[in-house]
Amino acid sequence: LESRIHPHFLFNTLNSISALIREDPRKAERTVERLAALLRYSLDHNARGLVSLRQELHVVEDYLEIEKTRFGDRLRFSVDVPPDLADLDVPPLALQTLVENSIKHAVAPNRQGGEIGVSARLEAGSLMVEVSDDGPGFERTSLQQGHGLENLQERLTALFDGEGRLEIARRDGRMVVGVAIPQRKVLE
Repeated sequence: LESRIHPHFLFNTLNSISALIREDPRKAERTVERLAALLRYSLDHNARGLVSLRQELHVVEDYLEIEKTRFGDRLRFSVDVPPDLADLDVPPLALQTLVENSIKHAVAPNRQGGEIGVSARLEAGSLMVEVSDDGPGFERTSLQQGHGLENLQERLTALFDGEGRLEIARRDGRMVVGVAIPQRKVLE
């Protein structure tokens, strides 16, 4: 679980829920439900190799709403994924890892917060799932071995025999981190 859900995220979420209990009990309850769904998804899909993009997006939206509880108006986000891509497969928590990276590098360290965009498209036979942010960015060489994006790259290589890849770039003043995955539909 620790390799999938950062412990600081869990503690920060629990602290946010604690603060909300008196202030906004309904919001606290909804945040607990989202956290439970995220933890359940993480545990249930640990052994499975792939899930539908639809499932992954649902978890990412829960994750973003949990973080919105913590950051308030400092976190702004949008999701732009065409519905016809929803049944394509992705590794579980791949997109969540990309979003968590943006929270860490673009939103958390900035007093004004940041804006995160989630998008997907087909390109040359691959599903491209990207997360962009308006943060300062980072270099691929700064990836820590055994953590987040480095783990994701290793998973992509193993799952897709080298055909899946992590892409890191600066485009139009935004940091863009994405995964390219061979286009396949999940067989459920």
